[in-house]
Amino acid sequence: MNTKIIMTTFASIFALIVLTSGIIRHDVSEKEYLKLANEKQFNGVGQVYIDTSSHGSCVLINERFLLSAAHVFIESDYRQDTILYEGHKMVAFNPYNNHLVDVIKVSILFKGQKLKVKNITLHPNYLDKDSEGSCDLALIELEHSFKAVKPAILNRNLDEMSFNVVGVGFGVSGIANKPETVMPLGKKIAGQNSIDSIGGFEYLGNPTLLFCDFDNPTRNDCNKMGSATPRPLEYICGGGDSGGGLFRKRENRWELIGICSGSQTDIQQLLKTGYYGQVMSWTRVAAFEKWITENLK
Repeated sequence: MNTKIIMTTFASIFALIVLTSGIIRHDVSEKEYLKLANEKQFNGVGQVYIDTSSHGSCVLINERFLLSAAHVFIESDYRQDTILYEGHKMVAFNPYNNHLVDVIKVSILFKGQKLKVKNITLHPNYLDKDSEGSCDLALIELEHSFKAVKPAILNRNLDEMSFNVVGVGFGVSGIANKPETVMPLGKKIAGQNSIDSIGGFEYLGNPTLLFCDFDNPTRNDCNKMGSATPRPLEYICGGGDSGGGLFRKRENRWELIGICSGSQTDIQQLLKTGYYGQVMSWTRVAAFEKWITENLK
């Protein structure tokens, strides 16, 4: 196998791992997921653009500020290197000098209306090597107030375990047991899951990540944590959903409890059951409530 073929194969695998969001049950119509996404309590979820390309999602938390994932706004320089892959040489481009994108390139889209961004503040621990990519949180300040959409209510209670939740964002979408159907269609997708575990890097004494797995309606070999019984609109997010919101209904009101950080792909599981059995992670809003509040200028 020559170097060019190896590079193409590796690139295909990488794309399959990264571009995973809005992946839905094979036995439920996509219309149900789209309908859920368009319920009014999720109107505060918008789309992040860098230059002219969609790069992720975000959530309005008051008329001037939004939350998103820090990694959505990170640019890197790349240096060329040669590595060995299964005994063959392959050209790779390794990132370095991670830095915040120029704010002038960033805009936020809400139902066809693009909003200009004044400032982006990354959580100071995000680029710290000790956090290992945790504290994946960005606060976005708009140039002007935006009152057309009702902001999300921030959760302040560290009691999320086992709650039923709804994740909302933009990105590629497709059917769980048919990975070949996953495409970047830019749809606003919402799906259901349950908080199966809480962990990750600790910030001010509190774990920073909420975890959910994607359970299969008939197979128990997909369960990684928590109950093996899927929700009616069970799904998994990642990719273009990064920065989108995770919501729960508590005491008759919807609260924002998480910001989409990503999904981890188990290749062996993927080959066996598609996206069923994969795990997604969300940055825990309540763990950062003080930092968020202090930075709302």
